[in-house]
Amino acid sequence: MDVQEMISDYAKWLKDEITIARFGEYYELTTPYLDRFNDYLQIYVKQEPNGQITMTDDGYVISNLISSGISLKNGSKRKIMLDNIIRNFSLKLDGENIVATATRANFPQKKHQIVQAMLSIDDMFVSSAENVKNFFIEDITTFFNANDILFTPNFSLIGKTGSLYTYEFLFQRTHSQPERFCKAINKINQSKRNLTIFNWIDTQEKRGDKSELIVMLNDENQVSDSDINAFTNYNIRSVRFSERQKNIDLFRAA
Repeated sequence: MDVQEMISDYAKWLKDEITIARFGEYYELTTPYLDRFNDYLQIYVKQEPNGQITMTDDGYVISNLISSGISLKNGSKRKIMLDNIIRNFSLKLDGENIVATATRANFPQKKHQIVQAMLSIDDMFVSSAENVKNFFIEDITTFFNANDILFTPNFSLIGKTGSLYTYEFLFQRTHSQPERFCKAINKINQSKRNLTIFNWIDTQEKRGDKSELIVMLNDENQVSDSDINAFTNYNIRSVRFSERQKNIDLFRAA
């Protein structure tokens, strides 16, 4: 295997596949790299009066995430991940724009860095199931905080069989409301549904009171009527996340 020849072939492919168009003071470079919509990534390049070269994606990647309903609020896990990627590639953010500053000598390296960052940011919300799950929990937490709903996060208890269970949220018992646990399920399937029901039965028998379970379902993923009916048959309340506002009284203290 001639690795050097393979590298040369890759470099030639990359050079041949990049197209260039001029728009005012910017040159638009269309790369052969695809985002999650199968669109080619584009960067915009211009030379500053001082001789430095500025490159930007013109806000394409981040604006797409925001328009898809993804929040990048300061302090959120998503924003922290975004800032880490920007820092790791030695770039900066200007509003929604990813920006790189280069000289003529390091232009190839900086161009490669901004493309890598664009791909990483575009992909970071879909590449890890665990991240997606955590983002859904964060979205629920944001909803509760915005509506002054008090809760205890990540409450663990032992069921009748001796198994340990963790519920993402606990709402304390009040004069008008029973103790309520809340389980967040990002993507429901038969296995998760049945396990949630079994765990709740084991939990409820050990609690020995009128505790209730509320399941919050991310209906950006498919939620079937059979899932809802199964929970209802075991006196488990289920709430589609898109319908959280009209079900807000389930979580309030009174």
